[in-house]
Amino acid sequence: MALSVIAGSTCKRLSLHRASTMIATCSSSSRRIVNTAALSRRRCKNQCSIFNHRNNCSWSQYSSSSNNSSIGRHQRRMMVTTTSRQSTSKQRGPKYPNHQTNKASSSSSTIRFILSEAITLESLLPRSPTLRHLLNILNTSLLKPRSIPLPRYISPQHYSFTLSECFGHASFILVAASYATEDFLQLRIMAVFGSGAMLFFTYFHPHGRVLWLPLKWNLLFITLNSYRIGRVLFKRYMADQLPEKWKKFREEHLSSLDAVDFYKLYCIAKEETYEEGEVVMIQGTANPNVRIVIEGELEVLRDGTLTYVLEKGNFVSESGLHSGLLLSGSMEACGSIVVGPPFDPNTSAGEKQNNTDETDTVQTKQIRRRNKVRVLTWDRSDLVQLLETDKGLYNSLKACLSWDIVRKLKTQRHMLVEGRVKDPKSWTKKREDQGISRYAAILQNMLRHPPEEVQAMSEELNKYRLIHHIDDSDHERALAKCGWTKEEFRLGRQEKEDEFEEDDMEEVESLRWRKMTRLSNKVVRTLLQ
Repeated sequence: MALSVIAGSTCKRLSLHRASTMIATCSSSSRRIVNTAALSRRRCKNQCSIFNHRNNCSWSQYSSSSNNSSIGRHQRRMMVTTTSRQSTSKQRGPKYPNHQTNKASSSSSTIRFILSEAITLESLLPRSPTLRHLLNILNTSLLKPRSIPLPRYISPQHYSFTLSECFGHASFILVAASYATEDFLQLRIMAVFGSGAMLFFTYFHPHGRVLWLPLKWNLLFITLNSYRIGRVLFKRYMADQLPEKWKKFREEHLSSLDAVDFYKLYCIAKEETYEEGEVVMIQGTANPNVRIVIEGELEVLRDGTLTYVLEKGNFVSESGLHSGLLLSGSMEACGSIVVGPPFDPNTSAGEKQNNTDETDTVQTKQIRRRNKVRVLTWDRSDLVQLLETDKGLYNSLKACLSWDIVRKLKTQRHMLVEGRVKDPKSWTKKREDQGISRYAAILQNMLRHPPEEVQAMSEELNKYRLIHHIDDSDHERALAKCGWTKEEFRLGRQEKEDEFEEDDMEEVESLRWRKMTRLSNKVVRTLLQ
């Protein structure tokens, strides 16, 4: 009965349901142990008295026989053997223990386990009386058996459940439903609610024990998913804080990008402004930037000849991004880009030269506004690094670049219709040369990479050739401009590798170092995401 009193005093502060269960178990086990212990005590007394009597008799006989020479050597040996066997049996215990003794030991171990569990739960309870009371209320309500009122003609069997079991079922249902959702934020939110329901089930378990292993893992899952939800909501909030002009620009020209993706691009970009007559880029120079026009108009010249015009929403120097070529570093400019005067479609070039009316000239000068160009500029290496780590942004930007190519083709047709092209044949020839020069710049950037990377980008290069109609002859011309042959490009290395300059080797090493840096950053971001 002392064990029941100890269990009852330990469980005073626990819930009524757990305390009653533990006291009942302890009282039944204690009664069983008392009966078993009494029986074992009586048996031990009898066996000890018998053993003591035998030992005294044997040793008295042995001591008397040692003085008595009439007792034989064989009898003395038997008495010593019997005494040694009895002492060994006392040390080792009986060969076949009694079943009641096993029951007593198992019952005592059960009571010790219940008491240790009760002490552990007691130490986990909060010290505040209000929180203890709240926890007891939750424990009682969640573990209270509730019956399902089914008519007997449906099922004569009695069904019962607890609210803790309902939380467990709800957790698995929410996790299964989250797998069917396509929205990233909805999946995370449902995963958090599912893990939260599993916390209630593991802490208020129907068996009366706290399942610490799943509880700790679910706490970790809730923390990770909550961090991801907070990060997404924060980026959406920051995207909503952008000025209205940027929101309108995205809706009109970059509709394939959502607000968060456009905000990511905006964070790594810088805004530049050019006035009329300024040069943005010179033909043949290294260009490490990618731009997009957000206001004004740019003219692209090849050997001094106007080839096409870049308007609001057009990309500048994307150089294969639309086909999947993620080339970092600088690219050789295939043409010069300048800020020319705004074009008036109502007045042709010949009419401007033959116009002698001074009044009209003054009016046109007053009406004509100067061309001011604003662009968003990205460093190509930073942009490529962002696209490599965010595949969703990469696919959305590829869609925007594809639409941009279509817009540029339509602009070239408008140039022919509006009369901005003086000689269509020479204009077509310059456009073709510009396309080959752009392709050669892409090859030159690719060939600065290690051979294994060149082989990995061959599929994207074939896509670019298919889009821009680069045949084998144009491919060989571009390779010859880079100083390579078709066979060397197929092998991924040149025959005279020992004649490489030190600058080329340093550039290859820097490219490899940047690749390792991007890979490590990608791994870290993937783990955080």
